[in-house]
Amino acid sequence: MSQNTFKYDKDFKLESGEKLKGFTLAYSTYGKLNKDKSNVIWICHALTANSDAESWWPGLIGKDMLFDPAKYFIVCANILGSPYGSTGPLSVNPATGKPFFHDFPFITVRDIVASLDLLRQNLGIEEIDTAMGGSLGGQQALEWSIMQPDLIKHVVVVASSSVSSPWGIAFRESQRMAIAADPTWKESTPEAGQAGLKVARSIALLSYRNYITYGQTQKEDSDDKVNDFKASSYQRYQGEKLLKRSFNAYSYWTLSKVMDTQNVGRGRGGVQKALAGVKAKVLAIGISSDILFPVSESKFIAQNVAQGTYEEINSLYGHDGFLLEAPKLTYIIQRFYQKIMKTPKIGLFGLGCVGQGFYELSRLQTPTATPSKIVVRNQLKNREAESNLLSFDKDEVLNDEDTNLVVEVIDNSKDAIEIVRKALKVGKNVVTANKKMIVENYPELLALQEKTGAGLLYEAAVCASIPILRTIDSYFSQEPISSIRGLCNGTSNYILTAVYNRGWDYSVALAEAQRLGFAESDPTLDVESYDARFKLIILTLHGFGMLANTDNVFCYGISNIHPSDIKFAKAADYKIRQVVQAYKVADGKISMWVTPQFVGPSDPLYHVDNEFNGITIDAEHSGTQFFSGRGAGSYPTGAAVLSDVHASLAGFKYRYEKYRSNNGLTLSNDTEIEVYLRSPNEKVLEQVPLKNKETYGKSFATGKLKLSELMKLKPLLEKEKVFLASLPFSTDPAKSAAQELADAQIAKEALHLR
Repeated sequence: MSQNTFKYDKDFKLESGEKLKGFTLAYSTYGKLNKDKSNVIWICHALTANSDAESWWPGLIGKDMLFDPAKYFIVCANILGSPYGSTGPLSVNPATGKPFFHDFPFITVRDIVASLDLLRQNLGIEEIDTAMGGSLGGQQALEWSIMQPDLIKHVVVVASSSVSSPWGIAFRESQRMAIAADPTWKESTPEAGQAGLKVARSIALLSYRNYITYGQTQKEDSDDKVNDFKASSYQRYQGEKLLKRSFNAYSYWTLSKVMDTQNVGRGRGGVQKALAGVKAKVLAIGISSDILFPVSESKFIAQNVAQGTYEEINSLYGHDGFLLEAPKLTYIIQRFYQKIMKTPKIGLFGLGCVGQGFYELSRLQTPTATPSKIVVRNQLKNREAESNLLSFDKDEVLNDEDTNLVVEVIDNSKDAIEIVRKALKVGKNVVTANKKMIVENYPELLALQEKTGAGLLYEAAVCASIPILRTIDSYFSQEPISSIRGLCNGTSNYILTAVYNRGWDYSVALAEAQRLGFAESDPTLDVESYDARFKLIILTLHGFGMLANTDNVFCYGISNIHPSDIKFAKAADYKIRQVVQAYKVADGKISMWVTPQFVGPSDPLYHVDNEFNGITIDAEHSGTQFFSGRGAGSYPTGAAVLSDVHASLAGFKYRYEKYRSNNGLTLSNDTEIEVYLRSPNEKVLEQVPLKNKETYGKSFATGKLKLSELMKLKPLLEKEKVFLASLPFSTDPAKSAAQELADAQIAKEALHLR
């Protein structure tokens, strides 16, 4: 927290017509103003509070709380009349050189707000994201949204009113009568009226709580008591407590009169007309047991502003509930922000295969999630979308303050990161399907989410229709995972299925995948396993908490597959699939790789055909779980994007719990895997240092290699168009190497059947 003082040296004209010869406001700030000055939370305090909002509103402001200084610039100022450093009755009157005492001018809620606005200007704040307060603080926030309708985006008014009720005025007048009844009140000394102030505070407590509250908290333990009741000592204690906080009778008198002045309709044609002019989205929160500001007053505010929401806290604590019910307040305010997001303005970048699928599904299933703007590059291309939605300027969306969710589904990772980076920096949530962009920029994207509080979701980037990331992030957030293994590239799986089931050559199967929209015109990312490697890195980050460098993860593609490889697989009743694999090894390390792999009938991946994906998770307590679903195509991937959009609107964010508590996990390439090699050039196999090497004819060989060795050999193998596949591999640490070899022997023997 930073404590500061703002001094205004000019004449300050009050609503009454009187003037203050300048004034001082003591104020506190938490956090830092971000670059575009869009993260301001302004807290307005109640009658006897001060600028240290974190202390009197515990549970709402602070690290990892609703208003976290790491994300927001939070301002709270001691208001005019306050005894805590701002100009008030004990300040020196420039006209006399002595304290004002009883001569402090009459001020109103509007005067207080006008002074706060001068402080706001001095701080260079041009926009307040949320102005919030309870009781007198809520009156200030509401009045401010009327006086400056274009300044504040959200207003949260807790246990407050648009007009001070006769009931409230009567309570406060009784308190002032108690002060006036104190013989010392007529004296011009700082201590004047202290006895009366104690009584005034005691009267106030009766309005802050209620019959039921006192019945539960001050009830006697014995039926025999006739004197010195708990309720009596409690009332006396509250009066003494206020004096110990250095509050004085003059400030109490002044600020209680300020509360009486609340009437937003004064001089504006009535209360309803004034409220109708509020442009901010308003959350009015009532407290069920509040007798000072009954819930009807909060409901009235919500019903008469243009964008109002009413919520109610069920509390036993009466008016004081706004200070004591921080968890309930937090939940309600979070839900308010989420409700705003549920009527979103969405900007879509890209209208290719995935973008078109998302656009069509959003229109059919959830019109509220339909993009309001679609940014595309080629102005001449015919689009299956309404022309008024199309835009060719990305800044039209990114600079639009009302666009609160960006959906990025273009195929260029360099352009994609520019879009996502800018959106996150200004606090817009993002949904993307670009796994290459994510992996290449992971550290920056994680840091931006942490800094701005914006969320980035990318379920569609991994397994299309399978909600694997949300499952890992939520269901397995606290459970250790031992391995993740599966098929997560629908293009390669479609090609390998066609080659195996239909006997097509690789080139024919690829062409059909491209015709069906399962493969791009340049299929390199898919068929050479780069796409699957990006996905595996994402899965490993969420599943294990380790972020791997792309260049350190071995991958090998399927483009060199030949009918003889299929013949070998069929002879042993195996299929060839492009498999991603990551598992824990000893000493806090993770091994991971992507290769074609032979899978048998007992393997769930054996039964995943065509463009479908399948993922197996082995967890310490939950055992083995298998997930399958469509992994390619416009609608399956578009549906995953749409699901992420709805999750984002509901407030879901990845928690990255395992990444935050990584425990030193690192990547290991020392793992030996058993591989099958077939080479058109028999001399190539002689250059491969296979351990336990066995050759079959001149073109085939099997044996073990470390992942690090495979990475060094990869350029040679690709150049010579060698087909490489891993033989059946167990991630079960209890399974011996001998057993693994025995399993693999089935495949070796099949070589003799070709």
